Amino acid sequence: MDPEKIDLMLRMLPDGVSRRDFLRTAAAGAAGAAGALAVPTRARAQAPKKGGTLVYGMEGPSDILDPQATGCWLTYRVTFQMFEGLLAEDLTRADVAIPPVVPKLAESYTTAKDGLSRTFKLRKGVKFHDGTPFNAAAAVFSWERMYKKDAPHFYPRANSYTSYVVEYITGAEAVDEYTLKLTFSKPYAEWERMTLQSWGEPMMISPTQVKKTGNEKFADAPVGTGPFKFVENVPGDRIVLERFKEYWGPQANVDKLVFRRLDDPAARVAALRTGEVDFILAPPPDEVEALRKDKFQVLQSNAPHIWYWHLNMKDEKFKDVRVRKAVQMAVDKEKMCKELLRGTAKPAWSMISPATAAYDAAYKPYSYNPDKAKALLKEAGLAGGFETTFWTSTSGSGQMIPVPMAEWIQRDLAKVGIKVKLETFDWITYLSKMFQGLRPGHGAYQLSWGMTSNFWIDIVARSTRQPDKGVNVGWYANPKVDRLLDSARAELDDKKRAALYKQIDRIIMEEDAAFFPICNDLNLVVLSPKVKGFVNPPEEWFQLWTPWVA
Repeated sequence: MDPEKIDLMLRMLPDGVSRRDFLRTAAAGAAGAAGALAVPTRARAQAPKKGGTLVYGMEGPSDILDPQATGCWLTYRVTFQMFEGLLAEDLTRADVAIPPVVPKLAESYTTAKDGLSRTFKLRKGVKFHDGTPFNAAAAVFSWERMYKKDAPHFYPRANSYTSYVVEYITGAEAVDEYTLKLTFSKPYAEWERMTLQSWGEPMMISPTQVKKTGNEKFADAPVGTGPFKFVENVPGDRIVLERFKEYWGPQANVDKLVFRRLDDPAARVAALRTGEVDFILAPPPDEVEALRKDKFQVLQSNAPHIWYWHLNMKDEKFKDVRVRKAVQMAVDKEKMCKELLRGTAKPAWSMISPATAAYDAAYKPYSYNPDKAKALLKEAGLAGGFETTFWTSTSGSGQMIPVPMAEWIQRDLAKVGIKVKLETFDWITYLSKMFQGLRPGHGAYQLSWGMTSNFWIDIVARSTRQPDKGVNVGWYANPKVDRLLDSARAELDDKKRAALYKQIDRIIMEEDAAFFPICNDLNLVVLSPKVKGFVNPPEEWFQLWTPWVA
């Protein structure tokens, strides 16, 4: 068996299955490997216990609870439990490289041969939490809210967040009560998967509720079709959801979900140990082994995560590609992942995230070489070094331990003469700065992102997505990259499209050195021994209607 696959499965073993037993089974050959893959099924075979409350110690604040008009993984971990789209990623398995796309509110769909329309047969018998029936008219309302600028319910903020999904949509039509047709101006090869990412989600929302609250206030009383419905949002403290008893699918196992805000990693661990919360993400790396020894469940996944810096192409120093390449060689990522992060992440060298078709684990365009970094700075006329400012957050969605990580990078860069002043911000303030872009004198903006779609690189690297039209924070622009992004978006052949994205990544990293990837988080989830049935999929969120508390 492929060693990388064995390693991935070892990180996903449920309680009661030892590494030794797994490896003994895998060594037996193909039949044994198949048995090993079936191990998680055995763990899920326990009869679920109904009722009770599941509490997530959340590592930062959520944004507004309007799925079409917000972004970030933290928020989506909440809205994903309340809202549904036409399609979904299957997050019921941890042992797949990329979660497959499956029907959700659409039972099936077809795409025209020219790629210019998609027709969806919608599920019957679905209700929104307020009793409004879900049908093609309701679906048209949701899509028009995102794309149709002359619709009375059009919401500019939703259009901004979902632009990469709706920018080619020219029409949404209710063909009959349960048939929806979307038309497009151009083919869009990865459109289905892009509707399932966390930056502006085209989820179906209740037309009745939007008309009642207005677009701006919908997030204060959100109404979807999902297995949980909204109860309350106490800013800075908690969000509470309860099981929707008229849900069209299988009922959730727990009665209530509580998302309790705990920004401080040590506070999250303390709350987990005392039983105040049932599970957490992003534990302090130096606490992980102790948690394992104390019988807490520690799950990892091959999530689509990159912890990286946008380098500022408008800054006087960082305009020079030699300076940007020097930065790539000045930081010892492998030592950082081993010593600071204690193996909870792996070094990243690419702007293509894991859990995507174009990801290449063997790609490594740079290595740690401070002497070469100094030589490049000397060539650029900066032998004496220079001063700059980097931005990061104090916590947030996928941010791991951002300040200690930034301080490690600060120390390594100082060794080659780049003196970095760190400016830190709370998560919501930090997101607002992303839409403003970096200013001269500010060398880099740090972020954690990634998607299971190769298209995600289009969001951060296309020149037309610079602020205030997008989140290309560092003002990167390369006409060749833009042309290749156009070709990749239209390419219907999966292998050819993946090859195009790899080519784009090589240009970004080797020719332009425009981004500075640091690591790929292994997405640790730590659960109380009482929590059963939890799956940590290759994604940055999870379904909370299947776990239960024993």
